[in-house]
Amino acid sequence: MKAVVIEKPFQATIVDCVTPSIAPNQVLVRVGAVGICASDVEVYEGTRPADYVRYPCQPGHEWAGTVAAVGSEVAHLKLGDRVAVEGHHFCGKCYFCQRGQTNLCQHYNEFGFTLPGAYADYVAVRADLAHPFAPDLPFEVAALTEPAACAGHGLLRAGVQSGDTVAVIGPGTIGLLGVAWAKALGAGRIIAAGVDRNNESFARAVGATDYVTLAEGADTQVKAMTEGRGADVVFESAGNPQAVLLAFDLVRRGGTVVQVGIAGGDHTIRLSPDLACLKDLRLHGVFAYTSAVFVETLRRIENGVLNVRPLITHRLPLTQFAAGLALLKHKPEPVVKTVLMVND
Repeated sequence: MKAVVIEKPFQATIVDCVTPSIAPNQVLVRVGAVGICASDVEVYEGTRPADYVRYPCQPGHEWAGTVAAVGSEVAHLKLGDRVAVEGHHFCGKCYFCQRGQTNLCQHYNEFGFTLPGAYADYVAVRADLAHPFAPDLPFEVAALTEPAACAGHGLLRAGVQSGDTVAVIGPGTIGLLGVAWAKALGAGRIIAAGVDRNNESFARAVGATDYVTLAEGADTQVKAMTEGRGADVVFESAGNPQAVLLAFDLVRRGGTVVQVGIAGGDHTIRLSPDLACLKDLRLHGVFAYTSAVFVETLRRIENGVLNVRPLITHRLPLTQFAAGLALLKHKPEPVVKTVLMVND
């Protein structure tokens, strides 16, 4: 089979390798489509934290495909099933897994980083991580389950209510998926806030009712839209210190801040120690998603309640993976999600 292998930073090629064999509790999945993520660019450039990657690396953690072989112990899947696969290969036995917090498994292992990922024709996966979906759902749409679950993990925990005002800071891929989730959960007003208007059309396509920029005074505009209160829920996905401070400014008293963006460990912010108390806030930090949220996300995409299709801007063959990475890195044209079509 063919697979993309990053031997070390800035050295990636498509190689011929042996199709993986499967254990009794595994299935072999023929990859249909795999999304390109900013973390794939990090792996290629060598900037991903060392604890979260193992070279040589076969990338690809946002994907879907078809069951091509079934292990002897697997009962819930059959040949030909179309499946979306969780990224995290959690152990199921540790303290966190036993509490349903599979995203916090004490034994980190993830497809595309420490395990062979889906920039390939086939991947062997533990069967409980593969979730079937309807035949009429395209592979490339199902592949967005993984990043959409990251956004969903935060907004489901925030308890968005029908009619709520949700502000999304940072309308990149995860922010736009946050907009789509806010719409799916019944938010009445969804305000996307960015440094520019490059992604405004995408934000509105998946549910944003308003779009504001920092230069235009996002803070004052959101306050004006909410009679001075601020947003019920603020979803911060920009991943920089200024965005975090803005999130605490935009949220109303008694509201909720969801922090998904990662700024990097060398950044700090100055925040009043009394702010959370005086505003009676709830703060949810989000690391990936649980297994339960992944399944719920797939079901909402499958039934059309969670609209992610407008965010797929480019479809490329696996042979053009390098062009896809460069497209995401440099953005010479409007790009949100580029998907590699492998065996569709």
